[in-house]
Amino acid sequence: MRGFTHRRQQRSWDTGRRVASVSDEPSNAASEWMRGNYTVLNEFESPPHEMIRSTFTSDFVYEDRRRGALFPVMDAELVAEALASFWDTGAGRPRFTVPEIVAVRGERLVAARLVVEYDNGFVLEAIQMLQLDATATRVQRALDVDVDDVDTVMAELDRLHLESGAD
Repeated sequence: MRGFTHRRQQRSWDTGRRVASVSDEPSNAASEWMRGNYTVLNEFESPPHEMIRSTFTSDFVYEDRRRGALFPVMDAELVAEALASFWDTGAGRPRFTVPEIVAVRGERLVAARLVVEYDNGFVLEAIQMLQLDATATRVQRALDVDVDDVDTVMAELDRLHLESGAD
C-alpha cells in the first residue's frame, strides 16, 4: 500500500503497479497514490496490519466529518486497526473504488469520492481527502465528509495547500 511514484521504496507486497487517471478529471501524485493503494487493498482477503500502518506518517491525523460521524479523530495506529477491521465485520470482503476525483491541489492533496461495497450489499460512500507527506509516499492527513459536502472538503484542500507553501 505504498505510494505509486518513482520515489517509493519497493516492498515485497508492492508490485509497482501504477494506476493513472484515464479521463479529463484532475490528477496528481496524491490521486494516483489513492487509486493505486485502494486497488492493492482490493486484492487482499485481509491485509497485514503492518502494511496498512506503513502507509501513514508518524504524525498522521484522520478526521471523520460526516453527519453521524462513525469514527473519532484518530492517529495512524488507530486508523490502521479500524481499516483492518473492515474485513472482520461479517459483512463480507470490502471492495474500494474511487469513481471520481473531485479536486487536487499541488501534487500532495486530493479529494475524491470513495465507495466501499461489501459482499452483503452494504455500501459506504464519502468524499475522502488525503494529504501526502513531502515525499508523496505516505499519508499525513485524511478527512472523510459526506458526498454532498463538497464545500467543506474544498475549503480544507485550499487551507492545507496554502499552509504547505504550495507544492
